[in-house]
Amino acid sequence: MKKLLATAVVLGLAGMAGNALAITDNEANASLPFSFSNPGARALGMGGAFIGLADDASAAYANPAGLTQLVSPEVSVEVRSVSTNTRWLDGGTVQYNGFDSSGLNYSSQDDRTNSLRSFSFVYPGERMSFAIYRYEVVNYDSSFESVGALQTAGDGSGFTGNIFAYNVNTDFDVEAYGVAMGLKASDKLSLGLGINYYLLDINTTTDRFFTDGSPANREANLDGDGRFGLTFGARYAANDWLGIGFSYRHAPRLDYKAVLSAAAVTTETFTRNTELNVPDVFGIGFSFRPSEAWVINLDFNRVMYSQVTDDITSVFDENQAIDLDPLKLDDGTEVRLGAEYTFAATHPISLRAGVWRDPAHELVYRGSPPTLDFSVQEATANAATFSAGRGSQTHYALGAGMAFSNFQIDLGADFSDSIDIFSMSGVFRF
Repeated sequence: MKKLLATAVVLGLAGMAGNALAITDNEANASLPFSFSNPGARALGMGGAFIGLADDASAAYANPAGLTQLVSPEVSVEVRSVSTNTRWLDGGTVQYNGFDSSGLNYSSQDDRTNSLRSFSFVYPGERMSFAIYRYEVVNYDSSFESVGALQTAGDGSGFTGNIFAYNVNTDFDVEAYGVAMGLKASDKLSLGLGINYYLLDINTTTDRFFTDGSPANREANLDGDGRFGLTFGARYAANDWLGIGFSYRHAPRLDYKAVLSAAAVTTETFTRNTELNVPDVFGIGFSFRPSEAWVINLDFNRVMYSQVTDDITSVFDENQAIDLDPLKLDDGTEVRLGAEYTFAATHPISLRAGVWRDPAHELVYRGSPPTLDFSVQEATANAATFSAGRGSQTHYALGAGMAFSNFQIDLGADFSDSIDIFSMSGVFRF
């Protein structure tokens, strides 16, 4: 990607204004670090499996139907430290006639963010409970540089082209603020509803360079907005040892602007209205309690990642002549399994562990580029640039907590090849 000849820039700068489209094929969008783990260090230590249990203030986001289990007002606060390993194309050679990427090189680095990840307050009633909350869906900051790559024809003609070197600076946050309600419809069935306001804060720049190091163009993503979404939840207490939960989070499309400038070609700046479509998530969870000491949770989440790349576009391709279908994401299923064992004592101590599978959701070019005309080089550039993804990831989680009369503190950690998370949360009851 981005882009082999100055003429490609000129073509892309024609008539940029238009209707809102999805994200662009910007190098900064190769990694999409969405987090759909449920809030709280307790849930994190059980691999994020919490939909069927949902028995503390963090249920306001995870499954608002669980709020009816609370008997006194609660405040839940969580602090997280997240280390994301970003991987990108960084040199080498790709053959576009027949497409051979075996000569490409990759670099990676760890980027850490520390933040107040979630907050919730719950006021329970006899049959109805109310909550307010905040949760970070994305918090990602990163800066990295690529030397680009060389393209060869591979047909003996000796023709070569260059994939631009680039610098990426990413500041990308999505926060959800919400109010929630849990209603006890019967002794066994509870229902929940949440209204969420999602806010996108984005300030990302990608600077691209010619082979002599001179600037080629800049693509900036900025001016994120906010919109409302909905959460529905249900929980059925089948008996004393089995709880079944359901949740559905409908997230909105969040507008932002993709701005292209190319000082080497024109003094004009062109803007395309684009959108980040935060994926909807369907979840079902089971919480088993085989004894007073044990809790075992199993969640299945269907994440609609395909929504992110619906109508994916390129700021270099006003007429949509470049085939971007190979960059579209598939929906994925998270499977989360976790357990908690509590030692009875004056101040009970709980130990937790979990494992879960995170489906692939990095932009990775699938299939071979076409074999005709100039678009071959464009498609091969996309195929090479978006070839650094790791695919699906297995996460392993650990956690512990201690409960007092009106206070509980929990620690949790989640590890995988691409992301490590450390969390501390407290629940205050009064």
